[in-house]
Amino acid sequence: MKKLLLTGIIGLKLCTSFSQVIFEPLQYHCFKSNEPLKIDGKLSESSWQKAKWTSLFIDIEGDKKPKPLQATKAKMLWDDKYLYIAAELEEKHIWAYQNKKDQIVFLENDFEVFIDPDGDAHNYFELEVNAINNTFDLFLPKPYRNGGNALINWDIKNLKTAVNIEGTLNNANDTDKHWTVEIAIPFSSISLDNNLLKPQDLSYWRINFSRVEWNHDVKAGKYSRQKNANGEGFLPEYNWVWSYQGKIDMHMPENWGYLVFADKKVGAEDFDFPLPNIEKVKQIAWDIYHKQKAYFAKNQHYAKDLALLELDTNLQQSKAFIQNIDLEATSQTFLISIVDKEGLNKITLNQDSLLKTSKNKSL
Repeated sequence: MKKLLLTGIIGLKLCTSFSQVIFEPLQYHCFKSNEPLKIDGKLSESSWQKAKWTSLFIDIEGDKKPKPLQATKAKMLWDDKYLYIAAELEEKHIWAYQNKKDQIVFLENDFEVFIDPDGDAHNYFELEVNAINNTFDLFLPKPYRNGGNALINWDIKNLKTAVNIEGTLNNANDTDKHWTVEIAIPFSSISLDNNLLKPQDLSYWRINFSRVEWNHDVKAGKYSRQKNANGEGFLPEYNWVWSYQGKIDMHMPENWGYLVFADKKVGAEDFDFPLPNIEKVKQIAWDIYHKQKAYFAKNQHYAKDLALLELDTNLQQSKAFIQNIDLEATSQTFLISIVDKEGLNKITLNQDSLLKTSKNKSL
């Protein structure tokens, strides 16, 4: 076991900068609805009118790619039974043909939701909706990068969705404005092990949204994905997201945004929510995780010493959040353990992306 104590270390160039500390996902402060919501895609209730939109979506890779060609934004509400999500997608040509549940909806334009209620990067949910209100929902025991297999037969029971179109559907002879998605996800349907998810004031989940957009052709009045120059494949899709992911991979739950629940009626004054230090400790763990994966790709085994990872963050910055770091590793496995500055909480993260938070038993 290799341990790094962050007290009394002078001149150690093990950590000169933890990039994950610098990167902070976006937050959405979600207030409670003032009234029952009719899921019709129109967002006509006063609660929806009062709820704030997110910032406009960006490219999944951030500033290295051009800004999205069309605007996308989302907003959320909640009550004792549901999480409500609405999204507005600017679209000059609204088209969709996949009309059977659990078809691979992202092979056409769609809106996607990713939710990890406990933030452990395992046992998370995905929902995709297209412009004809067809849905594709799935459960991920762990990310694809770690060998996870999507459970497509899993369903969000009692899910409610609706789409409203400002324009026409599958009509290439005109220009459309936008389509709006409205979603109601029952807390009971995404609760595991019979432990009902019940948000509390200032509790938070990890969440992100993605919009998949394809270049299209029209032949005989029907839309289709545009093929590349040699006609042997399709042009790559655009991926526009709410909170920056950094690469073309939505299945990096550690980069999703924060959904912060407020036990106040929508319309109440917004509030500041400084990211808890424990979340910054987790970001440090994720930075080490990614360095371990890069080391494995180069050397076909994991590093057994933190010094081999050439961590690139400021040691003084990390000292503000953590007390010590342990690394246990074999050639094929590793476990990162970090105790927070106060010595109260312990974060562990393994090679399968399983993140756990516990009380520090060494007290």
